Amino acid sequence: MDKNPFNRMREMLLSKPVPKVDVKDKVMAAVYAKKKQEEKVVKKKIGLLLTVGLLAGASSVWAGMEMIQLKNEKGEVVLEIEQMSEVQQQQLKQQLTPAQKDSINNRSDELMRQLDIGEQIVDGLNPGDAIAIYWPLTEFQLQANPYSKPFIDVRAKPFTYTTWKDMEQKVGHLFKIPVEIGTEFKFAEGKASYLPSDKYDQEAMKAELENTKKDYVVKPIPLSDKFRDAEIEYKGQKGSSFLDVSILDDEKKRVGAIDSVFEKVMIGNNEGVYFHPSSNHGESFHSLQWVKNGTKVSYNLRAKMSVSTKEELIKMAEQINQAK
Repeated sequence: MDKNPFNRMREMLLSKPVPKVDVKDKVMAAVYAKKKQEEKVVKKKIGLLLTVGLLAGASSVWAGMEMIQLKNEKGEVVLEIEQMSEVQQQQLKQQLTPAQKDSINNRSDELMRQLDIGEQIVDGLNPGDAIAIYWPLTEFQLQANPYSKPFIDVRAKPFTYTTWKDMEQKVGHLFKIPVEIGTEFKFAEGKASYLPSDKYDQEAMKAELENTKKDYVVKPIPLSDKFRDAEIEYKGQKGSSFLDVSILDDEKKRVGAIDSVFEKVMIGNNEGVYFHPSSNHGESFHSLQWVKNGTKVSYNLRAKMSVSTKEELIKMAEQINQAK
């Protein structure tokens, strides 16, 4: 994730300056769910809470944060996980005026609309295609920040593979995974995503939007050779487990969690963090996140609580760490 786990949506809300980012990046890797509907619920919560914070004061967004640090075998901090307090943000919302609450709901709805439209556009692309979407300023953005600039959302459709052998040819130099994990989960499908380039003409897109009065403008752009992340699905008799993989850099040390409980665990001699929902439902996802010792490879293994236990997740993580 970025310097701060909620930067993607925060940039959409403030749009300062024109951010060259991909909002489809997993806003909250720790609680990301496979089902589209569950993902929308998570994004909706983030959008609402961030908008509350922007109206009540930017610092309030980070109020009540709990944080865990993961360290490697050398004692160096490799990942920080922060938890946003939903209760505290909702209490803050109660202090706002009716007009401010209306603004929150309107901007949150607009944010969700933009995210959904972007996902629909990407669904129609071919693997490896990338686009830039130019969004005009909204009244709320100007009210929140008079110096706001239009938001440009860059996105790309991932490459898809049905065997690890095929996927390994593309990303095998970056990380290794086993073909099977646990006692029954086998590789079913993998996706590898690369960052879109920043090669778009902002002024031309602005002019087209003004001349055509469109809601937004979409332009194809080149795909860069910089790996963003990968997602692998393993299938077993009880269901699926999912593994997200990314490569950390100096500016990518933090992820966020919301509406979940987390605790530090050990994966062999490797520190990790275990997440589970604050309210326990059989269909809810729980997950395990860690950075493999001796590398900058970050893994996030998740499954429904009805599919695997915490102990089974840890054993699968150990198998992933042992892959060569």
